[in-house]
Amino acid sequence: MNDPSGPARKTSSFAVMLRDLRKARSLTQQELAAAAGLSLDAVSALERGRRTEPQPHTVRSLASALQLRDADRTALLSTLGRAGDAALEMPSRTLVTHPPTPPATPVVGRDDEVAEVVATLRAAAGRLVTLTGPGGVGKTTVALVAAQTVGADYPGGAFFADLTDVTDPDDVLAVVARAAGSQADTVSGLAAHLAGAAVLLLLDNLERVAACAPQLAELLLACPDAVVLATSRVPLRVRREREIRIAPLGPAAAVRLFGERLTAAGAPSPATSEKNDGPVRQLCRRADGLPLAIELLAAAAARLGPGALLDRVDQLAELPVAGPRDLPARQRTMAATIEWSCRMLGPAARRLLPRLAMVPGRFSLDTVDAIAAPDVAGAMGALAELIEHSLVARGDVGQIVRFRLLEPVRRYTLETLEPTDREQVRRSVAQWALRAARERGARIRGRGDMTVVEQVEVDRGVLRLGFDQLVDACRHDDAAELLWSVWLPLWMSGHTREGLAWTDRLHEDDLSERGQARWLVARAGFHRVAADLFATAERAMRLAERIDDASLAAEASIFASAAALRLEDFDGSAALLARAEAHVTQRLDVGNDVWAAVQVPIGRGDRALLRGDRSAAAQHWRAAAATAQELGSGFSVAAVLAECAQAARVEGRLDDAAVMLAVADELGPQRSGHRPRAHLAGVAAAVATDLGDVESAQWWEGVAGSGAARSDADELGERFRELVRRADTVSGRA
Repeated sequence: MNDPSGPARKTSSFAVMLRDLRKARSLTQQELAAAAGLSLDAVSALERGRRTEPQPHTVRSLASALQLRDADRTALLSTLGRAGDAALEMPSRTLVTHPPTPPATPVVGRDDEVAEVVATLRAAAGRLVTLTGPGGVGKTTVALVAAQTVGADYPGGAFFADLTDVTDPDDVLAVVARAAGSQADTVSGLAAHLAGAAVLLLLDNLERVAACAPQLAELLLACPDAVVLATSRVPLRVRREREIRIAPLGPAAAVRLFGERLTAAGAPSPATSEKNDGPVRQLCRRADGLPLAIELLAAAAARLGPGALLDRVDQLAELPVAGPRDLPARQRTMAATIEWSCRMLGPAARRLLPRLAMVPGRFSLDTVDAIAAPDVAGAMGALAELIEHSLVARGDVGQIVRFRLLEPVRRYTLETLEPTDREQVRRSVAQWALRAARERGARIRGRGDMTVVEQVEVDRGVLRLGFDQLVDACRHDDAAELLWSVWLPLWMSGHTREGLAWTDRLHEDDLSERGQARWLVARAGFHRVAADLFATAERAMRLAERIDDASLAAEASIFASAAALRLEDFDGSAALLARAEAHVTQRLDVGNDVWAAVQVPIGRGDRALLRGDRSAAAQHWRAAAATAQELGSGFSVAAVLAECAQAARVEGRLDDAAVMLAVADELGPQRSGHRPRAHLAGVAAAVATDLGDVESAQWWEGVAGSGAARSDADELGERFRELVRRADTVSGRA
């Protein structure tokens, strides 16, 4: 009769005997672990009977460390039954070639990454190369192609070890040794097996056992002709390591991959079906360039059609068609892939990740504490862990460090956020957003600090989340203050449509008089071409004067003046601009309210331009720039003119728009660098398109895409002047 307690007795006997043998030699668990090349946790688990099936190489390492005689060694191993028999086997010394298999499908868009990996492997320092990146980005594919490319460099062979199912770092060497045709289980044993052979060890999916890195470094020290190419979602963090991050695919490569997978599934490719091209591009954006996500979307699109899938993708918790069956189970759905990464996170990082998913788009370091509240103390460490695990990506904007979650990661982790945590995040973000908006609004209006434009652009998603929470919580005046505080940097970064959507969420009846004035000023600022602009700005001006807010009154007067110009009421416009100037000079500290002071001459320039006096207009705009400079402000008149040019283009005043762009180029680039030039080039491309000048439009688009780095200042200036001449010809002014 079978004894059900047999396995338990064997494990207990092994645990007791191991502990007795260790104590008989006066060794601590830590000393035994160090001598055997194991972790302290592994030895402790064995002695307590928690680890019931130790690997053969682990048992051999312990026997060697305890310096057991044959009788004691046999007695210890006999407690493990067949596992003990396997541990008695001697390591093989025969090097058997077991090359990595090539990728199962054609590789798309990875030529540059493969070339970088190959060059690194062939460099003197490239003996431990780790490919890192988010799950599903294609690290294994790049590694396999690179291994094929350099195969001839390693006459001893290339060996592939899949470590997906290995959970104990102490077991890694044994798995690698088996891939290389050996039964060795220690660094010295594997080194002896590989001695004198130039070999490439491709170790796939090391993230769960990254703690084996010191053993790999020791192996490379013992085997000067060996090279390790590893894939992992986290770096190994040893000094020998050269990390290469594999990024998601760019837009063109993503669409190409989608098309290939769509065709492979029997559906028409986007190239042969124009109606599918737009939906495919949008689906690739939803996939954020992750090859696995693209493959999964393509598989579903092959059944449902790209357009139908796009219409419903936001409603699907998971795609109706799983990935290929020859992929590991953890890669057949994006949820499984992301969950695989999340399991390796510490508690703080696991709590922070779904909170960060509340923010659509980018966020800055300044916002992380607000999002993490109330767990602020460990927020920076948790963020660093998420970045290391490739769940949060970093990409800087100018001098501002920014972060974002890849869209598939954001969508999945957001679903895991508890309702109470969701509300906590929204409340904390609302408080942060209101404070940040006040501070940034004061900086751009008061000192003309143009860095605010980039800061608001980076934190736009967090500010929108905070604004929405204020509205939902019926804190309407606070929402109006936030809106008014940031309308200017939002407008200057081209987010007019979004700003108007914000204003539409507020209703005048819910606001105090001050709230109404702020709301109307922001609406006027965003909606400069609206038919009712004059009425909106005038109401804002009268409200601001009634509550005795000179700053709001000056701002509203400037907009009312601009609206009167659109109605060709030149005298009324001049009177309103004089009213604004009186508020600025008599009631405000000009040195601390630069925006209003500079807007007065900008408005005079706009008035001169509409009256046909371009020379006077340029003089007023130069005077505005000089005023900002005299006040020690970084305020960019060029950036304001660029947005005014965009508004003129929308009104059909292409000749005026071209003039504004030419003067903006003259005033801006010397101090502002390439990015403002690129913005000017983008507006110029739109103007050239409206003029029907396709060739010029393409040239300007190229400049905008390259950050204006492709042209020097003289060439750009001549191109802007040519745009003015072309616009004059079309408008009949030439």
